Amino acid sequence: MSVKGRNDSLSSSIDPESPWTFDTTRDSQDYNLTRAQCAATFSGLFAELDRAVAHRKTAGPITPGDIDINWSSGAIRAMIHNRQLSILSHTLLPSSHHRMRALAILHAINRAVLTSRDPVPNIEFAFSIADIADPYRLGRTIWALSRRPEEKEKWLMSDFGYWSWPLGQVGEYSQIRAEIVDAERGVEFKDKIPQAVWRGAAGTNALRKDLLRVTKGKNWADVRELFWASATELRPESASLALSIPAHCRYQFVVQTEGRSYSGRGKYLQNCRSVFVAHKRVWIEPHHALLVPAGPDQNYVEVESDFSDLEGKIQDLRKRPAEAERIARNGVKVFRDRVLTPAAQACYWRRLFEAWASVSFEPEAWEMVEVKGRVARKLRGVPFESFV
Repeated sequence: MSVKGRNDSLSSSIDPESPWTFDTTRDSQDYNLTRAQCAATFSGLFAELDRAVAHRKTAGPITPGDIDINWSSGAIRAMIHNRQLSILSHTLLPSSHHRMRALAILHAINRAVLTSRDPVPNIEFAFSIADIADPYRLGRTIWALSRRPEEKEKWLMSDFGYWSWPLGQVGEYSQIRAEIVDAERGVEFKDKIPQAVWRGAAGTNALRKDLLRVTKGKNWADVRELFWASATELRPESASLALSIPAHCRYQFVVQTEGRSYSGRGKYLQNCRSVFVAHKRVWIEPHHALLVPAGPDQNYVEVESDFSDLEGKIQDLRKRPAEAERIARNGVKVFRDRVLTPAAQACYWRRLFEAWASVSFEPEAWEMVEVKGRVARKLRGVPFESFV
């Protein structure tokens, strides 16, 4: 209900007689953008889906057998039919941590379906909630949070965090964005803390230990290791060192590192009007095609995976604050104000539905079941509303 009311209000402010262009203040949370509006505004965001379609046209159409999930310990098989999202089976939810991810993704899919002003294709699909969708490299076709470059069969979906990541230092995505904008209002880039900031657990990826090593004792860095008591709670001694996402934006430089695979923190940091610093990536996310490491449109700083050149690049930009601010503003223009908006994510989901349908089979909505000795026709799966 709240989504409908919000979008009705936003849409009513648009003059139907005027040519439409995306206004981030007005439209960033408008989930009702049409296919044409999405294509005109976020074209670069869909490069990963175009790649997946091209690969599948070479490999052959997707079949029901391709989306079997019995091999996975963390997946859901689902169907959209006549705009109804239904869950067909799952092989997951061993912990509240995994259930949170699954429900967030299902909610985001359902919102994208319900708010679409264009037809939504009937599709059957499977998605993984794991950091690594296919850990044994079985070559499975599945919707994933991230993929390696060689995993051409994987289809990238929008991250669960765009719905909500209910940790103490994170939260609901639109809330985080609003708090970042509010915290940065009236703050000049030159008045931000001239350091590179990072917080995180070092054990999830060896390169994080390299980051800790090269920044230890350096006055240009505020880098601290955190220790977790569980998947959702920090140890007491780490709680005082932790920073909320908006607090990261107080710094001129925000450092992103991969974790077990990708790290969901990146999209939050890219909402800051700060210089986004990231090492050479192993894992791909949908918006990575829009990262520009050099030139007039540069919107982030890329460093080596061992962070051996981090100090030199940070110190150089500290001496050239106007250049650092230019990179930060380019980042805001491309990411916070465009492709990382909630509106863009709804567009991405709907483009994923269409792309998948273009190379996949038409799902069968009904099945025959035996009820009290009689055979009857029944719709497959559990409706989303009942499942959640």
